Amino acid sequence: FPSVWPVFSPARKFANWLENYADVMDLNVWTSSVVTSAVSEDSGKWTVTVKRGDGKERALRVNHVVSATGLAETSIGTLKPPYVEGMEIFKGKVLHSFEHKRALDYAGKKVVVVGAATSAHDICADCYRHGVDVTMYQRSSTYVFSTKNGFKYLTDELYLNSGLPTHSADLLKASFPNLLGTELNVRSVDALAEADKPLLDALRARGFKLNNGYKGAGQLLQFLTKKGGYYIDVGASQLIADGKIKLKSNSYMKKFTENGILFEDGTGLPADVVVFATGVGETKGGLKSIVGTEVADKCGPIWGLNSEGELYGVWRDLGVRGLWSATGHLAACRFHSKHLAMQIKALEAGLLKERYSL
Repeated sequence: FPSVWPVFSPARKFANWLENYADVMDLNVWTSSVVTSAVSEDSGKWTVTVKRGDGKERALRVNHVVSATGLAETSIGTLKPPYVEGMEIFKGKVLHSFEHKRALDYAGKKVVVVGAATSAHDICADCYRHGVDVTMYQRSSTYVFSTKNGFKYLTDELYLNSGLPTHSADLLKASFPNLLGTELNVRSVDALAEADKPLLDALRARGFKLNNGYKGAGQLLQFLTKKGGYYIDVGASQLIADGKIKLKSNSYMKKFTENGILFEDGTGLPADVVVFATGVGETKGGLKSIVGTEVADKCGPIWGLNSEGELYGVWRDLGVRGLWSATGHLAACRFHSKHLAMQIKALEAGLLKERYSL
């Protein structure tokens, strides 16, 4: 990105950059389109059916299909909230965070957000800032750190102060084994927690349950193993600490009532809207919605760390000819997309005969 850009780019600024990039690089990008199916042929080809924004369908016959639709278990439609007893008698609205659009849709209503990771925090903050009565229901502990201190302890020297080009910083970061980083990260996480102590103590005082991430090693391994369960604070934590976002965290949900939620400790929460920010499900599910269950089941796992500390299934051979998965945060995609492109190029050129496969 241009050197004059802020460290944390606003969403619209980044979106405009991508649109500009596609334009100046003459990339053939179709928006307002849905891939309804991708069928593998005996010849090794794929027939991909795409429904365009005008309702017309196009069939593309290709050698490779790359699924880059994110970590959610669906790439078409939406995710369903988990079933809770009494849900059918609840008079309000129940939805998954995948369906959330804007807090103004809940104006004048009481909202309960089930979950306490990134999506839950963002939705609660959105509600508070638009005058909506909102309560976060935390079921299990969350790893929280501030943007103010977090990147100083986790990536400051590498990406901000090292003077290295971004590609070199990416290469250094990717070359470090994930599992080896566990013990080293524990030290950084402890130092970060000390720097964030006033915020974390204020959260604990409100009853918010905290942890230090997967094996006490912070956010990155939590993301690589669990796909979530953390929050990088951009303001919602202080809103919780100040009581502006209300919190329920000391009892399990028992059932829905007509007008809210009843908990096992006998307490209840009145609600008109309940949003389940409870995770995005199995990543392979997103593949199933495109290629079908039979083909997806031939693939290995997608996401999570194997015994070598490497990600399952992403940027590598999935076990089905011509089918690939590309997902992760921006830095990972920036770095590993080149490796995926090289594999496809080598296969097309007949250079890749045998390969190491996980």
